[in-house]
Amino acid sequence: MKVVNFWKTLFCAALAVTAFSACSDDDEEGGYSGMPEITVNGGESVTVAGKLEGGKLEQTVEVVSKGDWTLTFKNSGDSQWVTPSAMSGKTGTTQLTFTLGQASAERSAILVLTASSTFEGFPLTDEATITVVQNEGGSTDVETNVKEIRTKMAAIAADPGVTISEDLTLTGIVVSDVEAGGFAGNRNCVVVDNSTEAGAGIIVRFPASGYKFPVGQVITGSIKGAKAALSYGVLQIDLDGSSVSFSAVEGYTVDVQPIVVPAADLATYESQYVKVNDVQPIASARGGKFYQGTSSYTTTKFETKTGGSLDISIYKTNDWAKTAEVPAKSGYVCGLVSIYNGVGQVAPRNAKDVAGLTNDLFTEAGPVTSTIAGITEAGKYKVENAIVAANYESGFVMEDATGQMLVYQFIKGATITIPAVGAKVTVTGTVESKNGMLQFSPEGLTVAANGTGTVKPQTATVLDGAAVTALFNSPVMKYVKYTGKLTVDGNYYNVALDGTEVIGSISYPNADLNVASFNGQTIDVEGWFIGATTAKDGSKYLTTLAVKVSANASVPSVTFTDQPTQFAATSPAEQTLKYTANAAAGAVTFEITGTDATKFAVVSNTTSQVVIKAVGNNTGTIAFSATLKAKGANGGEDTVELKQAAPVSGDGGTVEIDFSAKGYANGVDVTTVTESPLTLTFAKSTGNNPPKYYTSGTAVRMYAANTLTITGATITNVEYTMVDGYNNLIVTDGTYTGTTWTGSSSNLVFTSNPEQVGGKYVQTRIQKMTITYKK
Repeated sequence: MKVVNFWKTLFCAALAVTAFSACSDDDEEGGYSGMPEITVNGGESVTVAGKLEGGKLEQTVEVVSKGDWTLTFKNSGDSQWVTPSAMSGKTGTTQLTFTLGQASAERSAILVLTASSTFEGFPLTDEATITVVQNEGGSTDVETNVKEIRTKMAAIAADPGVTISEDLTLTGIVVSDVEAGGFAGNRNCVVVDNSTEAGAGIIVRFPASGYKFPVGQVITGSIKGAKAALSYGVLQIDLDGSSVSFSAVEGYTVDVQPIVVPAADLATYESQYVKVNDVQPIASARGGKFYQGTSSYTTTKFETKTGGSLDISIYKTNDWAKTAEVPAKSGYVCGLVSIYNGVGQVAPRNAKDVAGLTNDLFTEAGPVTSTIAGITEAGKYKVENAIVAANYESGFVMEDATGQMLVYQFIKGATITIPAVGAKVTVTGTVESKNGMLQFSPEGLTVAANGTGTVKPQTATVLDGAAVTALFNSPVMKYVKYTGKLTVDGNYYNVALDGTEVIGSISYPNADLNVASFNGQTIDVEGWFIGATTAKDGSKYLTTLAVKVSANASVPSVTFTDQPTQFAATSPAEQTLKYTANAAAGAVTFEITGTDATKFAVVSNTTSQVVIKAVGNNTGTIAFSATLKAKGANGGEDTVELKQAAPVSGDGGTVEIDFSAKGYANGVDVTTVTESPLTLTFAKSTGNNPPKYYTSGTAVRMYAANTLTITGATITNVEYTMVDGYNNLIVTDGTYTGTTWTGSSSNLVFTSNPEQVGGKYVQTRIQKMTITYKK
């Protein structure tokens, strides 16, 4: 294979053309009896090229051999269009030339030269290769196009991915190390252009065990039918579920060299191979391992000589990092650029990438005393006599005469003291860019209180569509106000901003705001904008440190605060559901719709609750279902689903299970669920977590190889609802038939008739099931 410099052309000029097309020095009589050796143009491989019109190549290949040699074609059919000037030779030097036939399209051939000898009666051989390329320009250069393809993919990418319909071919140089664990596992192949420009790298995500190309290999493949996807905001071409494949460009490898990049600029070099100089691990990291614990990633904090910071990110499959010790040394680190919260991190590919830490530790730059507005880049800073303008459970916003800045104090497992609003503080520590904005990070942070001051009054910027777009394009600390419907999911408080596709995320609100009490309502939020992020599914989040949260009085809002349970098939009892409605909603009315609407009725209602009933007994074989809608007179509405079970006697019936209505605590193990006459048994597989219920998603989460078996009757049909968009979940809602239903490590199947039904990965979350059975 040809080895060339990464940043130069992929072809070294051939030796000067000689007048001899094929000549050989005579070897000594009796033949060569030492160790055989053979080179082509001084190396193990070489590439020559000619134009499509064919003819004799000007380039020659110098063959130097110890031992007689023979030439063979790797593909015998290529001998029909490539004619070497000699097919064999003897010990010494031979100049080979080649004559090509005419061609209508690019093609290549590989010729293998084998030198032979004997040593003490044993036959020995050595080989070299010549790649003959025929193309329109007669060039041996390989033109990569990663940056061009990346630009196209960035315009369409989404999670779970957009199928690429355009007929595109990607050619790039592999820079990830599959043998050492690769980049985020051995499926993510990172390819780049032979360029130092930013934006010239991309991840190609192969199906399981499909990535096999070594560092430096030039690969190419059509990507039509693959998906342009975002994974935690990082761009990739996902080959899963497609017939797309990549192949090596024979005869080409590249001497991969890293691009020297300042730590502050890493994010613009996403998925490229870089080198960051003048860094050292922080004191607490020295002597530990580069990978520790059991999480998917671990991060080692480094500091730069100029006072900045750098995260070294290691994926769990990189076994070298589990034994490699973080040295008490400074120097340089190399690796691929990963992105977390919009900030670039370095992901070393192997131990060699961290072998540059060989110098004595440097004395890091002391903090620069500055105003808030004077902090324009990452580094060590000290801000004196700032006033705490607002706070939340993870830190505070401080202000001085020049502006405002977030001080993030949260450290997992640590006890932190949040200063009160109005406190005068001096803050010293490291400023980093997070979520597109500069902020003080918690590592090494000191906050010294020295009195009190007056908080400036603020006039909120009302966030309409244009204002939101501006914040995402150029994040800047700003006091804002927005309106939308609140959804509380565990510790997440998300507000769908009216008139936009953006979610307002209220970050760790103080308890006195009582945010959870507004769940499902349209609310007004006032507070400090502290960052903009794009989730792995492409959703946009505008993060807010909330100062005020209140029910909105002008946008009509109606919300059920109770969910109905399934009515019994026989003698069903009435149910009372609570709801809330603001003044703008006006008088609330109720409507029942759906195929079985006549099977249910509204008995009565007040300004805060409604009484509903099932009209009679269900004597059929399937459950009744309908939709109850609460409607505000001036707009605003909400719905809940009504169900009445089928009888459990006779030939069979239907059982509906809504795990969100079971009252499980967050994180509790789920083992057995009984809905007469059926029993659902959840089982833990060896070495994996047991099935658990999580309020986030209100579903039972099944881990790798967990099983669910349904017994008590013959199952004729199973309908289930999965919670989508979580971890690696690709399972879809569906209806499938079988006698016993189980969940396996790779898909969902019925054991009586194994078949894939939509799942490809583990960690599925089951929210609801409707099971039809017969006796």
